[in-house]
Amino acid sequence: MKSRWRKHAGVAYFHLDYAGFKADLAALRAEVQVADAEIMREPRGTVLVLIDLTDTVASGAVVQMFKESSPVTAPYIARHALIGITGVKRFLADKVARLSNSPMRIFKSETAALDWLVSGRAPEGDGDVIGLPHPGMESA
Repeated sequence: MKSRWRKHAGVAYFHLDYAGFKADLAALRAEVQVADAEIMREPRGTVLVLIDLTDTVASGAVVQMFKESSPVTAPYIARHALIGITGVKRFLADKVARLSNSPMRIFKSETAALDWLVSGRAPEGDGDVIGLPHPGMESA
């Protein structure tokens, strides 16, 4: 398992290391399954998660996999920070976050993501929020 527990500023977080899988869906699926099991060992609403999707292809199959995973782990996660999200991956990540009713923040740098993750304070100029209902739409 690439994903692992780490600490930032003395606070534990789970680094979901989904980086570098390129288009290897089977390997990514295996990583997601063991990471999900690890998250669900923790008390509900307590897990801080950094998700790194750098150099992993966003495809329909990947989106479907995360649509299945997110609702299962969402009750355990207090905050999500994402890095490695560019281009079409941003649109697809927003779609997954909306469908799972789990707002997340996208960051350009790992340091900014971790600072927000452990403090909960909104960053300045970084940390776009995804997964919120569009204005005028009711949330599910």
